[in-house]
Amino acid sequence: MSQDFALLYMQLGLHPDCSLEDLKRAYRIRVGELHPDRHLDRPASDDANAALTELTALYSGAIRFHRIHGRLPGSTPRGPTVSSRGAPEPAHFTTTALRAAPRESDRATQSMTPRIAVLSVLVLVVVMVVLHWSETAQVAPHADSGDAVAAAVDPNTPRLELGMEEAAVVAIQGPPERVQDDVWNYGSSWVRFEDGHVVDWASVPPNRLMTLTPRPVKEDENGEEEAFGP
Repeated sequence: MSQDFALLYMQLGLHPDCSLEDLKRAYRIRVGELHPDRHLDRPASDDANAALTELTALYSGAIRFHRIHGRLPGSTPRGPTVSSRGAPEPAHFTTTALRAAPRESDRATQSMTPRIAVLSVLVLVVVMVVLHWSETAQVAPHADSGDAVAAAVDPNTPRLELGMEEAAVVAIQGPPERVQDDVWNYGSSWVRFEDGHVVDWASVPPNRLMTLTPRPVKEDENGEEEAFGP
């Protein structure tokens, strides 16, 4: 029986460069289509039996070829190889079958498309994780909620208070960036003194002060707390 493996690939709808797993899977499907047990409604014909026998012989030859040479017959060699007998490997496929098979460049493009999509998704996930980490890693001294009092990260950390002397402010907040009259500027925030004592401040992002509130809080005549400023 002719060992024309091009006929095998044509019947299975494969290319010589397919994998061994693809060949086995397609063979099982084709055998199921040709097997007489699938066509009990009509008598088995000699042509069907002959086609099944020829398909089985070609498949067995392809498996034996793969076991010897490490590739399927007709596939593109990965390097200069010889058979176990020292002779060049025979080619058992026809030019017509190669013309009907998809071009190698098309196959490479189709196989690379899902890989590029997967890599794009992975890169997007990594970028999102890095952005989330950079946002959560920045621990601010206050947590804003409109005009509500900001919660301190550590209640034991020294904070600015009304009546505090200049030396204590420097110890807590550090030296000011600029001093204008009795006002110490810390970027967008400031502290105001009278007679060397703190009487007012404004803690404004992004340069917040080490305070519990954006503005000082004092008690009114009814004993209730009232924030300075507008």
